[in-house]
Formats: sequence, structure tokens, C-alpha cells
Amino acid sequence: MKKYIQGFSLLLFSLFFFLAAYGLPDGLPADIYLRTDPLLGLTAILASREVILRTLWSLVVLGTTLLIGRFFCGYVCPLGACIDLFDFLLFRKRRRAELKSEAGLREVKYLALFFLVGASITGLSLVFLADPLALLTRFYTFVLYPLVITVVNLLLDLLRPVFQSLGWVGLSHLHYPQPVFYMSIVTLLVFGGIIFLNRFVRRFWCRYLCPLGALLSLISPLGLFKRRVNQECNECLICQKTCLMGAVGKDPTKTRSSECIQCRNCSEICPRKAISFPAALSAGGEYSPASLSRRGFFFSFAGGLTLGALGSRTPFLSLQGKQKLIRPPGALPEGDFLTTCIRCGECMKSCLTNTLQPCLWESGLTGLWTPRLDLRLAACEQNCNVCGKVCPTQAIRSLSLDEKTHAKIGTAVLRKEMCLVWAQNKLCLICDEICPYNAIVFRPVEGYRRPVVVASRCNGCGFCEQRCPVKGESAIVVVPDGEIRLKEGSYIREAKRLQLEFKPDPGDDKFILQESGFEVGEKGKEEKILPIEKPGPQKPKGFL
Repeated sequence: MKKYIQGFSLLLFSLFFFLAAYGLPDGLPADIYLRTDPLLGLTAILASREVILRTLWSLVVLGTTLLIGRFFCGYVCPLGACIDLFDFLLFRKRRRAELKSEAGLREVKYLALFFLVGASITGLSLVFLADPLALLTRFYTFVLYPLVITVVNLLLDLLRPVFQSLGWVGLSHLHYPQPVFYMSIVTLLVFGGIIFLNRFVRRFWCRYLCPLGALLSLISPLGLFKRRVNQECNECLICQKTCLMGAVGKDPTKTRSSECIQCRNCSEICPRKAISFPAALSAGGEYSPASLSRRGFFFSFAGGLTLGALGSRTPFLSLQGKQKLIRPPGALPEGDFLTTCIRCGECMKSCLTNTLQPCLWESGLTGLWTPRLDLRLAACEQNCNVCGKVCPTQAIRSLSLDEKTHAKIGTAVLRKEMCLVWAQNKLCLICDEICPYNAIVFRPVEGYRRPVVVASRCNGCGFCEQRCPVKGESAIVVVPDGEIRLKEGSYIREAKRLQLEFKPDPGDDKFILQESGFEVGEKGKEEKILPIEKPGPQKPKGFL
């Protein structure tokens, strides 16, 4: 039964992940698994110092854990399901001896938990490094999703002749854009390392490293259902060998209740049927304490506080504000954004144009893996607002399309020394033609018409930067100057207050192209160009 529930949960997680795309209905919570993660919710609330409504879904998991026990790890967690699946495929025939440092290793996940909590109290969000749902979502986004699109496109290419012969026009031309992401190899190595650890012990990650499991284990012993062994037990230790979490020790009649994930494997495999899980109140009764010393708690918590205090004083601090860092439309002000974003990668996956990419050091240590726009790679689609819909902590606000249009993310700036029109007097209209708001117009400058940017019409969408024909770096780039980032309130009202206008307009840049460039006649009037007669074919001598 457990395997079927795990499989269904993993399938549901995958379904919600792939539904997080352009056209996502407003009422469909594609990020529901991330919303129900208690560790993500706790650290986001502590770091931002305010209640985030979407994270309150995690109270459902905490409540059911108090009632049932640590069921989430055994039945719901999609990373746990992946670990069990790969363990069956790769290591089921391998004999694994018990680790000698078992007790010390169990303490690690509690050290990680209190370290992350301590860091979040100072405003440094590091939970993305170890939270299982954030890790799996990033793996899906940066590795699995591009791989699936590649395989689907290869299959479509193979079957395209068949579709054409059958007259299926839609399938004959169907092709999905191939997403690419930075740091994909790093993400693959992290996920591969988690799976590889199963070579030593089953569910190594869940037993010794997972901070979410540590959080749930603190309250799971209070649950109603506990493992009980009656007098029929003959101490065959089969239950100990089959326990995924090592909750059964050398004495099979005793249980580490904080490690029990209610999988019931021991009950099913017991030849004497001596194991059961009856409901019983825990008040004043059995409670299995966490495997953490006071010294360990102090050093891990103090370490998180210390790193959080030093996090804003890294060698990369001098780079902050000096990088061309463009955040998604609707992103909170930078300080609030960094403390609220959990780096799950859900917004990057859902981005229609693939312009959202993970940061490295552009915003210092505190900005690692946060989303930014690479507008040379792709522009921000103006009819898409899905990134805010799928953000579980609302580090990117969920906006209507009209509000999103007015959420100015930057301003385009022309590099005259690289522009084909300014520097080489060549004929080029691409940036002007592609701009959806006519923010680029041509004005007379020293007898020639040159492109200029009207900052009050530019919302930083990046179509000009992406389509610029100059090789290498674009001759027109979007910089964060003039960006609008609000924690609350209307972007439309703020844009009106700043006298910004983002409306399609035919513009005032009609002119005549000349072979010598965008030359302007006297008094700003365009000179009329007489058509040049093409010489006819030459006739042999003696013919008129």
C-alpha cells in the first residue's frame, strides 16, 4: 500500500510541476507541495519577519504529523519516493552493513535544521541548500525538464514523416522550445550524490541529513500511532533489517519513535505477527527524544546566527548594485526578495521564454540561485504572468497582466559605440520595430536620424536586447535603472505617479532610408530621393 501511495504522490508532484507553465489557471496551486513544506514556510517567515499566507498550508502537514506521526517522509515526500525508486533499481542486491558512527550521523540533520533556523533569524535564507522539496524541484527544473523536452522533440522528428503522410498538419510542425539553464551540472551532481549515498545505507539522506525530517521528528513522537511489539516476538530481527530508517535497534521490542515514518514494513514482514500500530495518546507516556546534544544545538544555532551576520559582508558585497541584475516583474524590493525567495526554481521552469536563469554571485552570497532575467538569451513575454502564480512564498508577487505590464523591471540603454546606426551609419530598424511600446524612436541628430530610448515608455521587457543583430554583447541593453519594485500596492498607480506610459503606439519615426544612412534634409525635413534608373542590358556594337 505504501508503494502505491508513494507512486501516486510522486506522480502528482510531477503533474503539478509540468502544469506550472504559460496558461496556468489562477485557481490551480501548481506549487502546492512547496506550500505545504513546514521547513520552507518556517524559514521564510523567520527571514522575512512577517506571515506569508501561502506558507500557512504547511500547518496541514504539521497537524497531521501531530495526529498520525511522521507519515510525510514515508508516504508523501517526492524526494523520498525517488530515493526508494533508485535504491530499488541500483542497490537492491547490495549488502549494506550497519555504519559504526550511526549515533553521530543521526545528529547531523538536527545540526542542519538549527543552523538553517539560526541563519534565517538574521535574514539569511539558506534553506534551499538542504530542503528536500526545493532540491527536487530544482532537479526537475534544471535537469529533468530540459531532458524531457529533448526526448519529446527527438520523437517528434522521428515521427514527422509519418505525420506528414497522414496529413496531420499540426503534429507535422509541432516543436517545443528547448529550455537551457545555468548550473544544471551542479544540480545534477547534488541529486546524484543524494542517490549515491544509498550505496552505504538505505535512505541515507532521510536518516542522517534531511532537515525537514529532523523538524518533523521533533513532534512525530506525540502522534497517536506507535509501534508496539507483543510477547509473540522471538527476536528474529527481520524487522530491524527491513526498517528503512533504522528505527528498530538491537532490541526489536523498542523503537526510536522520532525516526519511525509509519511505513508499517515491519508489521507486514513479521512472521509471528507480533508488531502492531495501535492508536494511543502520548501525554505523559513514551516520548523518544531527538539525537542531539545541548552542545550540538548551541554550536549549530550559533553558527547559523554567525553566518547570517557575516553573509552580507562577503568579498562579493562590493559587486552588489554594480551588476546588470534584472529581477522578474513583480519581485519584491531586493532585501525582501532575498530573504523570502527559497530558490526552488519553480519560476524559472514556468518562464515561457526561458529568460529566467539562476544567479551565481551577481547579488553576493545571499543571492545565490535566485532568479534573474538574461535578456540577451530571451525577452520577457508581456502576455505571461505565471512566475508570480507559482511562487510559493510570493517573493514574486502574483499580478494581473495589466499590473505586470506596469511592473517596470529596467530601462533600455543604447551603446552608441556598438550600435550599427550610430557607429557605422548602417540601416537597422530592429530595436524600433520589435519594441511593443514604441519606446525606441528615431530623432534628428547632426543631420541624421538616430535611435533613442524614451525612458518613460520602456518597461524593460528586453525584446530590443535579445533581437539586436550585433554579435556578442548587445548594442542596446536593459539596466535596472528606473525599476519599480513594490512590497504592496498597485504598479499601475505607481507608474502613473511616475508619469510612465506603456501603450502600443505607431510612433513618430517615419523617415526615408538612404544608402548613406538615415540622412535628414535641411530644417529637419527628409530629402526626397529620386529613383535611380537601372541601366538596361548592353547591346552589341552596331545596334541602336
